[in-house]
Amino acid sequence: MTTRRGFGPASLKLKLLMVTDSRHEWSISMPSLTQMTGSLHVHNFYIAKLKAKQEQLFDSDPELAMLLDNVAAVLSEHAEVLADDIADMEDDDT
Repeated sequence: MTTRRGFGPASLKLKLLMVTDSRHEWSISMPSLTQMTGSLHVHNFYIAKLKAKQEQLFDSDPELAMLLDNVAAVLSEHAEVLADDIADMEDDDT
């Protein structure tokens, strides 16, 4: 697995979720495969929205269009990392 912009090994790249137990103490758990897949879908949804808006604004406001393109690129990088992590988790399950 390659390292991308501030991301470490797959086990460290996963976002940690803070959850409380019945005593309101904090514990750390890894997100589930379902949560990660949901996050990937959300990333892809917003990437598509940003790209569509960028195309609309390209002629009227090229600077804003470029900014939206940059945001979409960052989200795309995150989506790639999530997809890699999901694939790793699915491989671990088999």
